[in-house]
Amino acid sequence: MNRKHLLNLLKITVSLVLVVVILRSVDVTVLWQVIRHANPWYLVGALAASMAGVVLRAYRWQILVNDQGVTASLGELTALWFVSFLFTNILPSGIGGDAVRAYELSRSSERGAQAVTSVLVDRFVGLFALQTIALVALAFSWRLMPDQLVFITVLLFSISLLAAAVLAFPPLWNAAEKWIPFFDRLLSIKFIRSLVDSLQSYTHSALLRAFAVGLVFNILLITITVLVARGLGDTLPLPYYMIFVPIASIVILVPISFAGLGVREGTYVFLFSLVGVSREMALSISLLIYAVGTVAPGIVGGAIYIVRNVRGTRRYGMPKDIP
Repeated sequence: MNRKHLLNLLKITVSLVLVVVILRSVDVTVLWQVIRHANPWYLVGALAASMAGVVLRAYRWQILVNDQGVTASLGELTALWFVSFLFTNILPSGIGGDAVRAYELSRSSERGAQAVTSVLVDRFVGLFALQTIALVALAFSWRLMPDQLVFITVLLFSISLLAAAVLAFPPLWNAAEKWIPFFDRLLSIKFIRSLVDSLQSYTHSALLRAFAVGLVFNILLITITVLVARGLGDTLPLPYYMIFVPIASIVILVPISFAGLGVREGTYVFLFSLVGVSREMALSISLLIYAVGTVAPGIVGGAIYIVRNVRGTRRYGMPKDIP
């Protein structure tokens, strides 16, 4: 068994262990009752918002792609986003879908490095917009929040702000390269150097427009969570969701589990438990968010994948280096 297969096996094992531990910490009968009595209309609203969110994500990506001289229609980028959800559901990594998007766009473009970095920047801009929303929510409701949430929110935003400054302002990266030996060695790798140069080639106008679209999308993302929670009967005030969703979105990107399974649920149980929500309610919210926000778009992506491969209009491939 090679290293790649071993890492994948470890991720699946981590997910299984976390799921078992979480299920043993809740009353499964109560969990089922919470889910069974969910208001279906709230879930339908969350599903509709989830599908609209995919189109918004594609539009944000198109802004960055066009800024790099890569031509791609909104319809094609939307299709790639849906297909990426398919692979997110079947690959043992929370970012597997991003690798598929990068690979597919680079296959159809002569500007491969720009296609790859557009996915990285797209992901980062979205997360930065989400952390900004969390900081705004914290500014108006910090007295309601446990100290742990205040610390985590400020820390994540500070890290995001530092990364954004380094990427947006080349002099900061150059200073890091000069004073920190690690950066100098890292940038001596030709591929890394080309990626860094590409990352810093985005215009501030494109980054700001992508950030604005990211704000709209992430408001929709938080709305999805609120709709799911309200459908289950939870009445927690809105500011909590504006802080919980950004934290969970960062945590599930850590590639230690299968599609974030187990990590996502553990994060939601931990966060909601801090403010007095039952473990059964928190786990129900997490599972339904996963179903509405990841599994459902993945099913649509699967249909696109099958139809396009059968018709021969687009044959999606698998990059060899996907983790």
